[in-house]
Amino acid sequence: MNLAKIDLSFNGLTTTQTATLMKFKNRLARKLPNFRIAWVKPVKENMIELHLETEKRTYRNSRQAVKLAIEVEDETDIIIILR
Repeated sequence: MNLAKIDLSFNGLTTTQTATLMKFKNRLARKLPNFRIAWVKPVKENMIELHLETEKRTYRNSRQAVKLAIEVEDETDIIIILR
């Protein structure tokens, strides 16, 4: 897999934000393995922002990543903002 290593201890994420991030990261790895998370930062208590990188960005793949973020948001109530 082509995922970037993220050190969650220095990002100031809460435990629920960390759980949400890991859920999204695992689903992203299964469905879109060429996407990787470049950085993550907390915005609010119920919101995180992350940047996705890929070699080839297409509308279809970007749309699939948004769908995955919405699925995780529905399960965890933490909003994921994709950059």
